[in-house]
Amino acid sequence: MNLRSLIACGIIMAAKGGTVRRICGILALGLLLGGCAPETNLPPIPAVQVKPTQGEAPLFVHASAQGSVDPDGTISAVYWDFGDGSPTREGWEVVHRYDTEGSFRLTVRVVDNRGLATMVHVPVEVGISYPLDVLEWKVEDFYAGTRVYGRVKNIGDRRINLGRVAVRFYDRDWNFVEERSKVLGDLAPGMEQIFEVRSARKLSVFPHHTIYTEVIHADEP
Repeated sequence: MNLRSLIACGIIMAAKGGTVRRICGILALGLLLGGCAPETNLPPIPAVQVKPTQGEAPLFVHASAQGSVDPDGTISAVYWDFGDGSPTREGWEVVHRYDTEGSFRLTVRVVDNRGLATMVHVPVEVGISYPLDVLEWKVEDFYAGTRVYGRVKNIGDRRINLGRVAVRFYDRDWNFVEERSKVLGDLAPGMEQIFEVRSARKLSVFPHHTIYTEVIHADEP
């Protein structure tokens, strides 16, 4: 019985009078109020992974919302705002490159099929690598290819038994080509060391680079 039928039923019964009129009127009112009650729409539940959340510029960040669910519907869209003025991206998984140092707030908005959204904020620090921080680094041509050199510092409070400074080389279109690294040993808290990484790739052909560090602490088993 639709809304027009309910209204017609009320008019007809009122004209006839008696008990039947009252019963139909109560039934019509109950059905009408029940049909007007708002439906519950639960918000989507995001499952967000962002790696890494800190590192040297330029920094490639991989972000995923795979595993996000909606309790009473489906996920219709996922939007990413990287907080650095770049255009908003859409998709379950995205890769973004931060080119400048600074503190950024990555925001993901998960939207369900009825337009209800849930947002998650993730801080991203570009320009610092913890605990083995790259204080400075330079890239230049030399007779056998390209060399990358600079200084790192243990900015943590634990002794670093082994540290690795890794440089990734890319072509002009930012396609990954190779990775080279230098292993450093025994850095106490606050200690600095110089490093140099070399590649046979010529800087003129492979002009883009990223750098990151890894460590093994002395007090780890």
